[in-house]
Parts: sequence; structure tokens; C-alpha cells
Amino acid sequence: MDYPDENTIRILITTDNHVGYNENEPITGNDSWKTFQEIMMIAKNNKVDMIIQGGDLFHVNNPTKKSLYQVMKSLRLACMGDKPCELELLSDPSKVFHYNEFTNVNYEDPNFNISIPMFAIAGNHDDATGDSFLCPMDILQVGGLVNHFGKVMETDNIKVVPLLFQKGDTKLALYGMASVRDERLFRTFKDGNVTFEVPAMREGEWFNIMCVHQNHTGHSNTAFLPEQFLPDFLDIVIWGHEHECVPHLVHNPTKNFDVLQAGSSVATSLCEAEAQPKNVFILELKYNLQPKLIPVPLNSVRTFVMRSVALRDVPHLRPHDKEGITRHLVEQVEEMISEANEQTKEKIADEYSNVNDNDIDPQIPLPLIRLRVDYSGPLHDLASIDYQVENPRRVSNKFVGRVANSNNVIQFFKSKKRHLTTTKRNKRTASSDKDIETLIDEAGGELEVQTLVNDLLAKMQLSLLPEVGMNEAVKKFVEKDEKLALKDFIDREIDNEVDILFSNKDFLQTNNPEHIKSLIKQVKRSNNSVPFTPQQTAAAEDLLSANIDAESSNSEEHESNEDIVLSHEDGLGKKPARGNTESTRKKKPQPETSSIILLEEADEANNIDERVFSEEDEDMTARRNTQNKTKASRAISTSSTKRISGSKAKSSRTPKTDILSSLLARKRR
Repeated sequence: MDYPDENTIRILITTDNHVGYNENEPITGNDSWKTFQEIMMIAKNNKVDMIIQGGDLFHVNNPTKKSLYQVMKSLRLACMGDKPCELELLSDPSKVFHYNEFTNVNYEDPNFNISIPMFAIAGNHDDATGDSFLCPMDILQVGGLVNHFGKVMETDNIKVVPLLFQKGDTKLALYGMASVRDERLFRTFKDGNVTFEVPAMREGEWFNIMCVHQNHTGHSNTAFLPEQFLPDFLDIVIWGHEHECVPHLVHNPTKNFDVLQAGSSVATSLCEAEAQPKNVFILELKYNLQPKLIPVPLNSVRTFVMRSVALRDVPHLRPHDKEGITRHLVEQVEEMISEANEQTKEKIADEYSNVNDNDIDPQIPLPLIRLRVDYSGPLHDLASIDYQVENPRRVSNKFVGRVANSNNVIQFFKSKKRHLTTTKRNKRTASSDKDIETLIDEAGGELEVQTLVNDLLAKMQLSLLPEVGMNEAVKKFVEKDEKLALKDFIDREIDNEVDILFSNKDFLQTNNPEHIKSLIKQVKRSNNSVPFTPQQTAAAEDLLSANIDAESSNSEEHESNEDIVLSHEDGLGKKPARGNTESTRKKKPQPETSSIILLEEADEANNIDERVFSEEDEDMTARRNTQNKTKASRAISTSSTKRISGSKAKSSRTPKTDILSSLLARKRR
């Protein structure tokens, strides 16, 4: 392709490259970086002025050395050279790149020879995490290979500042917003806390492009970004995160802008959306002319063929004929393999023009095959049995060496139909099975751990931790291999709840664990997004203050030296300790008060030290030392209490009881 004229800005658009996906797989491990290499060469051969990457360049936010090496190699080969970059930067880049020391675009840095600048945002897979809030894009930015823009520092107050470019008479305003948790971004937009900075000079002459990386369709009421939330002055929205490639602009008549869903460049799940042809796009902008979009097919993408069949639609099959069903499925897969090989030869016809149709050339990349099989019985006969099928792994292994995914070629599922349930238990079982099938369908046929966790948390009510935050922490732990994600989330939420409770003056005057747990539940409900309201505080104060007098009189009447530890059933003060001392076995526990609390604290070296504290420890120790009590009397000393708490008491501790213990201990101090 020739160089664009002096008034045309030529842009290559790509999203969701997922470099590093499944890189330990011996067959498909190199697919992601090979396709990214092809994309970079397309940009170089078509002599584009810039590259826009819409997020998820890497599959994880801590990519391996192999993934980093391949990406940096491709960027250096394609983006560096003697060709001058004809884009003139008109805005102050420090307003966009304000998060590090390098506040300019890389092609204006005299230390680099950049011919094609790449502008990229962070997706949900390679987002910023950790103490320094860094992502792989920041590493590439520091290395001068990528211009990382659209970074979101505060999710509840987002300001989108554009980069302004000019080439001849054509002016471009490039906006970007990194991936934000969909529910939080939905709320931020709804509250009006997302602002866009619009260039004041030469109004009407700017071509406005924005990159986002969010759910495009409504997976739930708020877990997506509606197009109506985006401003109407935009001309094109480049939408990342969705892997299905839509090879044309989709016009939004309400907002009067066009949406380009470029899709992914590698199949990360065997679903129908990933089976669509993969493309990158070249966008040409010229002043006073409509934008021109050119899809460019990717030839290095592994061929993926997917088909769905229902066994009840095959006349000659019978439900009990397992061997006949298996033969039919093997025939279907054989047809799909032949179809996939034909598609591969068409993409690279020059290399395989002399290969016969019936031959299997070892140089042809093995295809991805997915056959979804509905094995449920006829819909009109509710009493009929389902078709008897073979183990899917055993059927899939018949195609080892001929397909790239020889472990999961076949996927069995049951279609949704009305169940005959007569009891509440059967109804719950049928509803649960239906929910699991729905989750599998929404996940594109691949049931992941995160999907199960999300469904589980949605159906249960945690007593202390917010469900949404716990879901995000589990997602980081599973998908992004952040080993401290759960611990950091729990510690942060507990500290927040403790601070709110400890600030309540009436809370400092009560020892009743039931009232403490009631107040904790109120704090948990408001801790997720809404601050503790004055009405809730007043209600909690009334609830606690109403029992202060009774508790104080109760504690004076029953004040004794009983050793009471925390229990699994009620959290605090409901079981007597089973200590080894004689005095502990003889004493009768009091159900309402506890004189000894198990406390877990971290010292300066972050080592956990378990101790037993009592309101009367000092007085008791002094009296017993002066009176020279027996060994059973001295069992309440520090060394003995350490041993007891480390054996019996430790076994009855739960996260909830640790929190209650720390609350009461802080109150006493």
C-alpha cells in the first residue's frame, strides 16, 4: 500500500491480542504472539501513521519473560525506523501521561527513532495492580515502545483528557479510558462523575475517537457500559473486551456516533463468538470526508470450526444405542476437520496449492474443533430418557494429532425444558441445574471458576464482607495469580469496619457480642459503596445504649475468673474452655459475659502472636504470687495461657470471632 497523502491519517486498529494465552500448551502456545507479529507487520507494510490498541495486549497483568520478549521484539521491528512520523501533537501530553516521569509521546523523544507510534489502553486482563499501581503497559511506556494513555487513577472521579493530533488539514482528538469494573463505572457515569475535556479551539473540525474496554452487552443490570452513557460529540468508539469481530461500523442513531468492535486476535474460549473470522482494521481519516474502514483478515489465526447438533433431530438414532451415537458424532467431527483444513488451505493457498484434499499435511496448522451435542430426549415427551452418550474426553481423544484441542472436541449439554417437580427439593434441584446450564451458555460453553464463584456469592449473604468485593478478589487470585488478593481485601475491609465501629462512643461501653454482631451487619451493608448514615448510626447507638445498664449490672454480679473461649456456634462467650487446668474444669461458664478474650494481633514483624487477655489478669496474678498458690492456680499465667490458646482455643476460632475479639480488645485499651 502506498503512503497516505498529506491530509490523510491512516490508523491500524486492534484489540484483545492476549499475548501469552495458553503459552504452556505445546500445540497452541505460540498462537497469540505469532498473530501479534502479523498485526505489527500489517501496520508496517501498510505504512500507517499510528496504531491504536484497545486493551488486553497481554493475557495476564504479570506476563512471562517470553511474552514480554515477543511483544517488545514485534514493536521494535514494526514501530522503529527511519520513516518520519507526520503527526503533529497539539495538546499538552503531560495532562495524559501525568502518572510517570515520561510525559511526552515517544515519537517526539530524541532518544528514540519511532516511525509508527502505538497508543494503547489497559484492559481487564493487563490492568494496573499492586502498590505502585503498574501494568505491563507502563513497562512498555518506560521503554519507549508504547504510549500508554487513558489510565484511570480514581474510579469514582474520572476525567478523560484527549491527545490532539494534526496532519495537514485533518485533526484528530484521541480519547481513552482503561478498563474499570463495570458496576463501578456504571455508578460513576450515573452519578455524573465522568467528565470529558473538549478542545475549545477550532470547534467542529476535530474527528473524535474514543477507546473503551468494557462489557458491550448487558450481562446484568449494571455490569456493562451502555452506549448512551458516552457523549454525543464522539465520532467513532473503538470497543474492546468483546471478542466477537464485527467487521463494519455500527451506527448509534441516538448518540449519532459509530461503534467498531474489532474483536480478539486469538480464540481464548471455544464459543460461537470466537469462531467468527478474525480481522484488524485500517481506518483512514480525511477532513470533510467520511471515514474509510478497511478490514484486513488475519492469516496466522488458527482455523476454528464450531457446530451444534441435537441427537433427537437425527431419525436413525435411538437413546440406548451408545455405539451408534458415538459413530455419528465421530462422523460429524471428521466432516468438521475436513472443512477446517480446506479453510486453512484457502488462507495460505500459495503454500498448499499442491496438497491433495484427502492428505493430511503435517505442516498445516491443526484446527480447533468444537462440536456441541444436545443429548436431551424429545421435548414433547417429558417422561422420555436422555440419549446415552460416551465420555466426552474418550471421544475427543480419538482425534489426537489431527486437532489442536484433542481433550475437549466434544461438549455435551442438555437443552432447557420444563421439569416435572412435585416437591420443593426437586424444584430447587431443577432450578439449580437450570442456573448452571444458563451460566455455561453465557460463558460460551466454558464454565470457569469465576463464574461459579460469582453465582455462589449472588445467592448467599456474607455476614461481614461485601459480595462484590469478594468476587473481584477471587477473580484476581484465580485469573491474575495475585496470591495476596484475598488477604489484602479481607484486611482492608476488616480495618474499615473496625474503624467505623470503634468510632461509635456507645460501642466502647458494651461487651454484648450479639449487639456487636448486629452492628457489624449494618456496617457491612453500608461498607460496599454507601457511607454509614446518621440514621443508621443513631439506630445502632440506641440499640447499644439500651442495654448498657443491664450489661454493667450483669457483669458486676457475675464477675469471676471463668475461662471462656470463642465458639463456632455463636462466635463469642457460648462455650466453656476445655483447658488442662483443674480450675478450668471446675468452673461453670456464664452465657452472657466473658472475662477472657482470644485476641490475634500482628507485631511489627507481621508475625501472629496469640495471647489470652483478661480484665482481672493483673490483679489475679498479684494475689496468686503473694499467696503462693498451687500449680493449678498458676495455670492462668502467661506461659500457660499461650499453650491453651495455641491448642484448644485455636481450634474454635473463626474469622468472625477474631474480629469480635479484636474489637473488644481495642475497646479495653
